[in-house]
Amino acid sequence: MLRIIGETNPGRVRSMNQDVFSYHTIGDHCGFAIVCDGMGGARAGDVASKTTCDMVSAYFNRDLKPDMSDAAIKAIMFSAISAANAKVYALSRENWEYAGMGTTMVAAVQMNNDLHIISIGDSRLYVIDKHGAVQVTRDHTVTQHMVEMGELSPEQALTHDRRHQLTRAVGVGDTLDIDYQMVELKPDQKVLLCSDGLTNYASDEALMKLVKKAVQHQNTKHLIDYANNRGGRDNITAVIMYQA
Repeated sequence: MLRIIGETNPGRVRSMNQDVFSYHTIGDHCGFAIVCDGMGGARAGDVASKTTCDMVSAYFNRDLKPDMSDAAIKAIMFSAISAANAKVYALSRENWEYAGMGTTMVAAVQMNNDLHIISIGDSRLYVIDKHGAVQVTRDHTVTQHMVEMGELSPEQALTHDRRHQLTRAVGVGDTLDIDYQMVELKPDQKVLLCSDGLTNYASDEALMKLVKKAVQHQNTKHLIDYANNRGGRDNITAVIMYQA
């Protein structure tokens, strides 16, 4: 049976939480999870993240059914995020106080052992088992692009002053470049969706241990506490999908 647990926290520095998440199970072996992180440097990042999460969640709740085909699931996911992008972009153009707002988004739909993933921005999805944590999504950041171009090493990117600058976000334009992939999960593998408020502090090894503890205790408090105990300078969100 598919289980999903999740939590968000503003952290120890910021008064507003611009992270939003949603999840829902559909039958015993189907479900979805979404994490959005509003762009903290832009006005109304919380509006962008909530609008996106609410719209995508509504599409998924309405349209996803157990045992759908892979093509149907992908089509629903693209329709949902495209509609959310159009809505957020329209709001930013119609209201001066929303100008420039945007959000990251990572979303996963699990159907039996198949995991469908879409991502925009630097919120991440990991697949985790006893061997470690593997980042499945690609960060859409300036520094990640520089690493791929050979201009920075991965180690240099960790402390570069542009490491949080996004190259893609939901709602900042009328079109959206979406990363999609599908992976087949093994029975013992867990899925973690999270904002950078967690991954700014937690290594892959730490994530593996924290997710194991979270599943054992049926809550994600340990992941939130881990980031807060190391500074908590950003909003923190973690959602875990696993078979029980």
